[in-house]
Amino acid sequence: MIPSLQDQESSSALTFALLTALGLGACSPTTPDLQSPKRRQNPEYPVPASEIPNPAPLYTQDPTGERALAFSPYRPSSEVPLHARVQHVTSVGIELSFVIFDSRNYQFAVADKEGGPDTEWTTSQAAAAAHNAVAAINASFFDKEGQPLGLVIEEGRSIGRWNSQSALTSGVFTVEKGPRLLRRRHWRSFSPTRHLVQAGPFLVENDNLVHGLDDQKSSPRSFLVWDGRSSWAFGYTGQATLAGLGRALAAQPLTKLSITTALNLDGGRSSDLWVSPLITGGPLNTRKHWNKPVRNYILLQRLPGSEAGPPQSLPVER
Repeated sequence: MIPSLQDQESSSALTFALLTALGLGACSPTTPDLQSPKRRQNPEYPVPASEIPNPAPLYTQDPTGERALAFSPYRPSSEVPLHARVQHVTSVGIELSFVIFDSRNYQFAVADKEGGPDTEWTTSQAAAAAHNAVAAINASFFDKEGQPLGLVIEEGRSIGRWNSQSALTSGVFTVEKGPRLLRRRHWRSFSPTRHLVQAGPFLVENDNLVHGLDDQKSSPRSFLVWDGRSSWAFGYTGQATLAGLGRALAAQPLTKLSITTALNLDGGRSSDLWVSPLITGGPLNTRKHWNKPVRNYILLQRLPGSEAGPPQSLPVER
C-alpha cells in the first residue's frame, strides 16, 4: 500500500529526531575515570612530597669502629636563591660574623700561593682583588716551612699530600660538580675535582654538636657553614674554644640558614675574613695588625648573570 503524503511527512520527522539524538550522544564528552590506576601522571605535577621516601642511612659504622651519624632526611633547596649578605649575631655568648650566600648564584675557588705564605697576596682582601672575588677567607693549616698540612687542589692542580692522620685535616671541602663538606674517610671523587681543601675538625654534623672538641684554648676562629643544600656561609669569631664555637653554631643562630655542617679552618693569627662592600651589609674586614700571611684562601666569585653585575675594581689594602 502506498502511504499517504501525511504519513510520509510524519515518518520523516520521526527519523530526523532519532538521527539528531544519536548524533548528540556520539559528540558528548566522556568523563574520565579519575580513580583508574592506568591514568597517566601529568609530568608537570611531581609526586606529592608525602610519597617521597626518606633515604636510609648510608652507613651506621665506619671502618675504625666509631659510631657514625646517619644522614639527615632530604630537604629540597628553596626555589628562590638566598640573597648574599653579611650578618652579625651573638649565640651562647659568642659573637659571630657571617657572609651568607647561595651556591646557585656564586662559585668557590681555591687560591694557593706556590711560593709560600709570604709571597703574593698577604691578606684575604688582596687575594679577593687578584681573583675578582667578592669575599675571601683563609683556608688550610700549614707547617713551619709553609707547606699545606694536607691536600689542596686548585683548578685541578694538586698541591701537598693527602693527610689521613691529623685532626686538622679530618674534613674535606671539595668542589666537583658542586661544592660539599664531608669527612675525610668518606671522600671519593666521582668526577673531576676542581678545588679541594683539607681542614678540621668538624664543629657541627647533621645539625648536632660534634662531641670531644677542645674546650680549653680560646682563639680567633675561621669556619665554613653549609645547610646540606645550596646555602653556605664563611664565618669568623674573634674569640672562642672549638667546643664553644660548636655549641654556638649548633644553637642555630641564623634565621635564613640551618647549620647542618660546620668545618673549622685555620685559626688564631691566620683568621682573616674579608667581604666586599658590594655584598649587602659589607664591607667586612676581620684582619688585625697581628695577623700573619697564610698559605691559601677560599674565594667567593659571582656567577655571570646572578643577583648583580660583576664586582667593580676596589682599592686594595696592602
